[in-house]
Amino acid sequence: MIADEIKKDDRFILAKARSGSFTLRVTGEDGTVKTLHSFYDPEAEAKGLVSSFDFDGRGIIVVLGLGLGYHVDELTRKFPHTEIIVVEPMTKIYEIAKEHGPAISDRVILLTGLSSNEALREITRYQMKDGLSPVVVFTQKSSVAAFANYYKPILNSLKNTMAVRLWDRLKYKKFAQDTLDVVLIESGYFLVKEVEKALLSLNHRVHRVPVRKNDKGDTIVSRLIETILEVKPDFILTINHLGFDEEGALTSFFRSIEMPVASWFVDSPHIILSGGDRNISPCVSMFLWDKEYIGSIEDMGFESVSHLPLASDEKVFKPLKLNQRLLQKYQTDVGFVGNSLVDETRRKMEKIPIELISLAEKAAARLSVKRMSFDGLMNEMAVNDLMCYKALSAKQRLDVESAVLWKATLLYRLSCITKLEGFNFHLYGDNGWNDLLSAYSMLKPPLNYYKDLPVFYNACNISFNATHLQMGEAVNQRVFDVPACGSFILTDYQESLEGLFDVGKEIVVYKSRDEIPELVKFYLDNPGERKAVAERGRERVLKEHTYKHRLQMIIDKMKGRYS
Repeated sequence: MIADEIKKDDRFILAKARSGSFTLRVTGEDGTVKTLHSFYDPEAEAKGLVSSFDFDGRGIIVVLGLGLGYHVDELTRKFPHTEIIVVEPMTKIYEIAKEHGPAISDRVILLTGLSSNEALREITRYQMKDGLSPVVVFTQKSSVAAFANYYKPILNSLKNTMAVRLWDRLKYKKFAQDTLDVVLIESGYFLVKEVEKALLSLNHRVHRVPVRKNDKGDTIVSRLIETILEVKPDFILTINHLGFDEEGALTSFFRSIEMPVASWFVDSPHIILSGGDRNISPCVSMFLWDKEYIGSIEDMGFESVSHLPLASDEKVFKPLKLNQRLLQKYQTDVGFVGNSLVDETRRKMEKIPIELISLAEKAAARLSVKRMSFDGLMNEMAVNDLMCYKALSAKQRLDVESAVLWKATLLYRLSCITKLEGFNFHLYGDNGWNDLLSAYSMLKPPLNYYKDLPVFYNACNISFNATHLQMGEAVNQRVFDVPACGSFILTDYQESLEGLFDVGKEIVVYKSRDEIPELVKFYLDNPGERKAVAERGRERVLKEHTYKHRLQMIIDKMKGRYS
């Protein structure tokens, strides 16, 4: 060992340069020794390297190789407002740099000890967080030479990204043609199929991009980039904000490339938008199936929020001529098709703090007999219970809200179903109904939505409906699907029905559970009245409430805002 050398271990030797600063000698992947900095003046060397670095200040600097950090220190001084990411595979080098190199600024992002692929994923994640910012690479050549196998895939990937100027290719004029290209984020949710069919029937092109529950934001963005470059869509369409992450990577990406997004909510946006503050963007237009949520979503900061109810696929739900076998299997005076919510309610209750189980049970019991907003419901709870609830995190409060809504709906539906005792009544659903109706022997298995349900609606004299309590004003799928079959539905009153149907002529409602038996009896005894209501209901659905109508509304709104 020569004078002024400090052996850190067999691979790393710290040595004094003539200027008095340290340099570092490392044994590389191939066994040769590399000196990472000048033996004369490492700081002057770093200044020279950075002064010749061609960078206009736009984007992110990715530094390959930390060494002792002289070049990183100089980069932070020269570019004080630029995000800098340093990739260093050897944690030992990072430890030596902390002790013997210049102090590293807090704003420098250090990726140490990661594999090449992990480092690339992290770089992409930071890039997406800043809206697909351009990336410029600064290489510390001696470090890259020492660990060439590690840095090569990172360098190649980043060079490819820079060469194609990806962020420029992703920006283009939208809505230039009558026939649109729409990217549909596919989740497996039933509505995706209906949306795609409606868009195709309107003579537009649909391109599905699959997204799964555990996919991370950078994975989704990479998948979308490929599709956007290939088809140049006019806008992105997602159901229930699927694909958007709490960190806001997808939102930043869409904003950076000026890509319009339509998000159609058919469940509670409060429960889904737990990270909504990072997903707010003028590029995102919100469509809500329930008008009750419009004000709160606007208060979050979303600029374009519209009411868009559910609808029906008139090609699936339509009048059918049923043979004797199907009539024998499905015909009944009154029928209800729906989940008991037993298992889902149990899972939601298990997610909330045990000390709030009693509060949730009491709140659900209250909500099941008196409809009100969730905030209003909480204010009716005991002071101690309310204080415990308010002390929870935002995520925990959403868990409580979800558990209360599902348990309340379970109790509400059960109380409605019991009003049908004494009629020729068939109940189709899961085995949880056996837990709720232990003496009930007519439980039948769940029906396939596309294959069995249209047949059942055609065979049933009165289809019964009790709306999920997460819907403040909105109506569910049955309210459109049953009339689309030319069949009769008895549903609970929801305020939005007034703008969708001529209540009493095109659809019949009950405003209290006590009205159910009398209404059922009247319309069973008066088949002519029942048929007339059903026919008028079908006419209204075909005229105003198909998925083609809903998707045309989305397209008109998106064109008006973004073309």
